[in-house]
Parts: sequence; C-alpha cells; structure tokens
Amino acid sequence: MHFTPKHDILLRNMKNKPSYKKLLKQRKEIIKKLTKEPFVLRGSLRNHGNKCGKAGCACKDPVNPKLHGPYDYLSHRYGKKTQTVFLTKKKLEHSKDGIKAYNNLQKRLYRLSEINFRILRYHYDKLKEKKE
Repeated sequence: MHFTPKHDILLRNMKNKPSYKKLLKQRKEIIKKLTKEPFVLRGSLRNHGNKCGKAGCACKDPVNPKLHGPYDYLSHRYGKKTQTVFLTKKKLEHSKDGIKAYNNLQKRLYRLSEINFRILRYHYDKLKEKKE
C-alpha cells in the first residue's frame, strides 16, 4: 500500500499545474527587467530641523526653539552603522528615484523567486542535474 502524507502539497492540485514554457517566459522577462535600473538606492528619506552652533540663536531657546530648516536627509544603514547624507534638491530627486528603483527591484526578485519555486515544485523533472 502506498502512503501519501496529507501535508505533501506537491501532489495536490496537479490539475492547476502552471505551464513550464509560460513560467520560463515570465522568468526571462523578469531577468531582463532586473538590469534596467542603473541607479538603485536602499535608504530612508527624512526631513527635520536643526540647531546651529551660534550661542544666542533662536534655535537654542529652551522653551520655544525655532529650528533651522527643515532639511532633507537620506539615512542608510550598513552593518551596524547608520550613515546620513544631507540632500540638496538635485540629490533629493535622485534619492527618490533610486529608492523607487530599489523597491521595484525587490518586487522583481520576489516574483523571480516565486516563479523558480513553481518550476521546482511542478517541473523538477525538467531541471538539469548539477555537476559536482
């Protein structure tokens, strides 16, 4: 008697098996789009006011400080360090585009992984053997 575990999703719903050719085509399209973004940037945009170094400035008022700015910054974490960059108008526009490109890249990588998962799940018999 052959036993199939209930948790073996691999053998369920084989009627809904996606086409191998369609998956390969989708994968090829995503891989082509991965290289379209030349400026990819991971980070967070921040906007806040600052205190200056002048002793009698209104920004130093202990009750109602009037901060300079607000100014735009890009914050980027690398390892255990956070780096911050002051953004001019030009840098801000490039930063927005770079962060948007990064988010798009993340979505494409996620989609690529999903397609590869389906290929592995439904079409593993078509995969080539790895040489050691």
